[in-house]
Amino acid sequence: MTKEERQKYKELTKVLPKILKDKIKKYKFKKKDFMIWYSTKELFFDLLIGVKVKSDDKCYCTAIETIKPLWLDDLLWDLLKMETNKKEPLSLRTIGAFTVSGAELFKNETELKEWTISELEEIIDNYLEHFYKTAQSSSICDFYNNLENSIYHVELRKALSFIYDHKYQDALDYLLDKGDGVFKNGDISINSAMREYCKNQLSH
Repeated sequence: MTKEERQKYKELTKVLPKILKDKIKKYKFKKKDFMIWYSTKELFFDLLIGVKVKSDDKCYCTAIETIKPLWLDDLLWDLLKMETNKKEPLSLRTIGAFTVSGAELFKNETELKEWTISELEEIIDNYLEHFYKTAQSSSICDFYNNLENSIYHVELRKALSFIYDHKYQDALDYLLDKGDGVFKNGDISINSAMREYCKNQLSH
């Protein structure tokens, strides 16, 4: 990266939050820290837009869209005895430490050939329009169909979905070799809590 490119990259990362804040108003999207989100009665969508320079010394604007049903985090919080989180603002579901990452619907990177703010704005316009169409046209089927698109939190998405769909034996079989899981609240680990819940349901 040349000195000039380094300066341009610094400017791009500096203006990015302001550009996003201004441009999402048109769509009535919400923004929390670095995440853009939108929610319907049943589904929660988020969009992460970033700027990065890759090993090829080219500058890119990147976007990742995810989808999840609201019950996904609700079930996680019930199992971890964190039910009060359900009363918190919806934005907690996008940046909260104890939240499940949604299923990845869209991932893209576009090169900024001139490293300019006008290029960045044009790319962001395209990404926001894409996200708007995603939020308007997607259903719970899109969550299930894309459940395994991203490795991050895939175990949680699968196991919690089995439980939500009352497939308790499937959940137990799936969790058999999965250890304690990624979340722990006090002495409650999420995978142990899911196993215990499934066993209780099957014994009734």
